[in-house]
Amino acid sequence: MNVDLVLGLLCWVCNSASWLALAATASPAAHERVYDPNTTVFADLRSSVEPSITSSGVDIDALLANMTIHQKAAQMTQMDIYSMMDGDERDPKKALKRDVVARYARMGVGSILNSPFAGGPVGGRTGWSASEWREVIHQIHQIYKEEGAAVPMLYGVDTIHGATYVQGATLFGQPISAAASFNPELVYKMGAVAAKDTLSAGIPWIFSPVLGIAVQPKWSRVYETFGEDPLVSSVMGAALIEGLQSSGKVAACMKHFIGYSNVREGLDRADNVITDWELVNYYAPSFLAAVRAGVRTAMESYVSVNGIPVIASKKLLVDLLRHDMNFSGLLVSDYSEVDRMYSEHHLVPSVAEAVRVTLQETSLDMNMSPDLQAFGDTIESLVEKGLIPESRLDESVRRILETKRDLGLLEPDYYDNFERDWMSTASTVGNTADQADALKLAQESAILLENHNSALPIDLTEANNIFVTGPVSDNKGFQCGGWSVFWQGSSDSTIFPNGLTFKEAIQAKAASAGGHMKVDHLEVVGIDGNVNPHDFQRGLQLAAKSEYTLVVLGEPNYAEKTGDLLGSMALPAGQLWYLEELTKLNSTKVVLVLISGRPRLLEGAHNHADAVILSMLPCEQGGQALVDVIFGDVNPSARLPITYPARSTQLLPYFHRVNTRCQPFDECPVLWQFGHGLSYTRFEYSTLRLNSTHVHATRGALKAAVTVTNRGTRPGKEVVLVFVSQKFRRASVPETKLLKAFKKLDELAPGASQDVEFVLTPEDWSYYEPHVVGRGFQRWAEPGEFVVSVLPSSTDASTMAVPRVLDNVSERNSQIKNRAGPGFMTSNGSEWPSAAPEYASELSASFYVVL
Repeated sequence: MNVDLVLGLLCWVCNSASWLALAATASPAAHERVYDPNTTVFADLRSSVEPSITSSGVDIDALLANMTIHQKAAQMTQMDIYSMMDGDERDPKKALKRDVVARYARMGVGSILNSPFAGGPVGGRTGWSASEWREVIHQIHQIYKEEGAAVPMLYGVDTIHGATYVQGATLFGQPISAAASFNPELVYKMGAVAAKDTLSAGIPWIFSPVLGIAVQPKWSRVYETFGEDPLVSSVMGAALIEGLQSSGKVAACMKHFIGYSNVREGLDRADNVITDWELVNYYAPSFLAAVRAGVRTAMESYVSVNGIPVIASKKLLVDLLRHDMNFSGLLVSDYSEVDRMYSEHHLVPSVAEAVRVTLQETSLDMNMSPDLQAFGDTIESLVEKGLIPESRLDESVRRILETKRDLGLLEPDYYDNFERDWMSTASTVGNTADQADALKLAQESAILLENHNSALPIDLTEANNIFVTGPVSDNKGFQCGGWSVFWQGSSDSTIFPNGLTFKEAIQAKAASAGGHMKVDHLEVVGIDGNVNPHDFQRGLQLAAKSEYTLVVLGEPNYAEKTGDLLGSMALPAGQLWYLEELTKLNSTKVVLVLISGRPRLLEGAHNHADAVILSMLPCEQGGQALVDVIFGDVNPSARLPITYPARSTQLLPYFHRVNTRCQPFDECPVLWQFGHGLSYTRFEYSTLRLNSTHVHATRGALKAAVTVTNRGTRPGKEVVLVFVSQKFRRASVPETKLLKAFKKLDELAPGASQDVEFVLTPEDWSYYEPHVVGRGFQRWAEPGEFVVSVLPSSTDASTMAVPRVLDNVSERNSQIKNRAGPGFMTSNGSEWPSAAPEYASELSASFYVVL
């Protein structure tokens, strides 16, 4: 791993013009340091991986010169493995239709994708192990060799949170869960393990990460993202890419370029309206960070942006991606998206026209799942008619060949060495060390949202009776979500061989304590909200006699579904009703454990729970991780990577414009704000210190420092979040605030303190100039007043505005105890008034940008 590149990968600072345009070079700002440069973990990891394969002497020009038009077109195609499966046969020695593979080989098909189990179990099987995958891919390679294919095919697969389709592989929490850790080092490890396990199966191309910012919580793909914030998405995405590509033998694929995550009403495919300001300042940074991290490939998006399908957009796929971002890697379409330009977008009258538009208007290199023969014939016809120059094909095929060269596929002995090269890693799939990494990430991703009267942690030596209930209490499938074994995930726990369910982990904890703690379990309510009447009465009885009732609620699995199919943003009514009935009991402390891939509205059902924990699809290790947090073996340190809304009609990211109001003069209330997360200890922040109150617009640097002290009784980790807001901005209404830096502190012992310093640079008070896509990123800085603020973990989550930090601890605890944000009805029917947002003077400070 190139540490220098990592330290500077988010840097794109600038130099002089009206309001002061900034040039494209400068030293990296504090937040551009994706990883703490003082740690040695990355150097240790780098020394442990094998050197990358080098393809010396590969003459790409010669390869191109010897290819026909049809062969070039075939290199630009990616075929689904389902097209070469022999019905429902899934024995790895018999599954392939040899004649189909041989035809692909003779034509020179460049790539194959997918798992033949993506849609679910087939032929009595649920998937292939790494060795079985390698057996199938080895057969494909051998057929290519026998048919005289000059260029091996490149296999690609979705690897979202671990090697999704490799049986027994380590599955980490979903990316949204990983983001909650605010720990890029753990995300790097997640990427390295996922790549190792996928590569063990003989697959060197990984369609990950998803880099859209999740500004629409109704969207079904929220859990595939790193949350709503551009900086967190940039940092975590770059960390994952560095991990995925750390061996030099794997190509990551940033997706979906661009604007996919702003879908209307959660529709998976729609026409998204995105201003150029939003495009370059909110949606582009995470992709730009990925390019600077060295990502090898990219995938375009299903959607239209401002009426133009991305697949047909020169502005996005040439001007922005190739020119402004300087991306030189392979660009692949999403599934059948070239054909959909005709069949779904209705932009052109035929598939042939779609091919022409794609090649003429964009820089697309590879067409995922086309009609192979028609695609080749169309390209040949376009070249013969002079509508597409052959040089356009050469441009794309060159990028494809360069990717294969960099992965070692063009080595003369690649076919012969394939089996040997991957045999050595198959035994490491799902190993104990990898499972420990997944557990560590799950532990640091569990968010303690509320904890009234220190209900948690549970003292194992004093608790005698615990009741575990709810639809996700004994199901690893619901802990994992979609893209887990199958595309849509599975509710069958038995196909997840690693980790424990929540119930199993509680039972193991009770057994470790000598058996004095009795654990009862009854699900009572299903994942769809259906309540068993008999079980309901029995559940209330078990809860009433237990000191603690741990109710684990969640959502059914899904992937790429529309908002309508997902239904309401609220959890199923039956789940919420059951929770409310439990909280009416006076004899038990009710702990709500939420496991979901996106914020699900609680409709006030949590108001009388004693504690609330959110874990955003932590997967197989989630049960153990949550139990470790509940019993205090782990002090929670996670923060919300996305705003948790109170109402489905008021959905805004935390960085919305300051003039956005739900009602005149009122901010939009939320249940929990971005960055919220509690700890079992109490962290005290000193006054925020700036080294200056005035800084030059283009050449200045501002140091912001704060001292964090653990005033509690337990060791704990703290995430320090630094926001910058602009008081007034002529170019565009300013945001309430934007995250500009964050750092997760190592564990602080009780009484210990740590000084934390951030260096802010012109990038942190400037913006990308809109309306110049295709002319390179240009930053502009307006002189004026700015505010830098720090958000502690134990804050009140009252508004969407800049954090209102209460000085009085008892007042803060009182507001938290009331369980209701502003505008919420309390149990007695009264309404808590909305507090006006304000800065706490100790945790914010003004500075002035000057010429």
